[in-house]
Amino acid sequence: MAVFSIVTACLDAASTIESAIKSVLAQGWSGLEYIVIDGGSADGTLEVIEKYRPRLAHVVSESDGGIYDAFNKGVALATGDLVGILNADDQYAPWAFSAVAKAEAAYPDYGVFYGKMAVIDKARRRWTVYPLGDSARLTEGMGVPHPAVFVRRALYEKHGLFDTSFKVAGDWDFMLRLHLAGERFHPIDKVLAAFANTGVSSQVSGRLAAENRRVCFKRLKFSSATRNVVKMELRRLGRKVLELLGVYQAYGRYRDAKILRAEASGAYGSSLDEVWAALGG
Repeated sequence: MAVFSIVTACLDAASTIESAIKSVLAQGWSGLEYIVIDGGSADGTLEVIEKYRPRLAHVVSESDGGIYDAFNKGVALATGDLVGILNADDQYAPWAFSAVAKAEAAYPDYGVFYGKMAVIDKARRRWTVYPLGDSARLTEGMGVPHPAVFVRRALYEKHGLFDTSFKVAGDWDFMLRLHLAGERFHPIDKVLAAFANTGVSSQVSGRLAAENRRVCFKRLKFSSATRNVVKMELRRLGRKVLELLGVYQAYGRYRDAKILRAEASGAYGSSLDEVWAALGG
């Protein structure tokens, strides 16, 4: 049976951290090493974490150099076969570990396992599931959803940890590094996690655009990097124009249905239980 090391990084996440923790512990997995890295919260997050301390392998609370520094601290403590990174405002599907363990046993030569995400839009009170990402397109962008990714710990030892000079695009940089090194990615055709699209990396921000450009020119050939950056900038400009025209929400619905070809969607109430019930195992 695969041993999972799960890392949750948090900072002032008192309102969400408990749901994330519960989603990990509810897997009922005997081979679980759960590591929580707190950046020095002052809002009650530590009090929530303390409730679950007996079931946590490690709890670290200290200032850090950003989320990827926190990830690195957690990965450095991990001893399991597979490492998953779950942010404090995300949750695993009830069947996540069993699905990944089944794939890991069937494909022992693969180093990365990834599934689909249920994207929660709390503002619109909707959830959406998009088709399974394609790791072959990691050269074009973050084509696999990081909360639904599980990496063999041996790959961190082989290729190193996250680049802490990034603040929002370090996950793409790391996944791209593995892809370019020839590591094998296995897709799992199941929703493995739910992502709340309110985080900094989901915003159309200048910082994200700048870091995406840096990933391109750091990892890709100049011609490929230039082509990618032009495409990214055109998409970013298009989104800004739609926002200024006040039609971005309408375009978002069209994009989901026609361009991204959303596989499933529904109304979101106050709990993911309804989402999991709709998606099944």
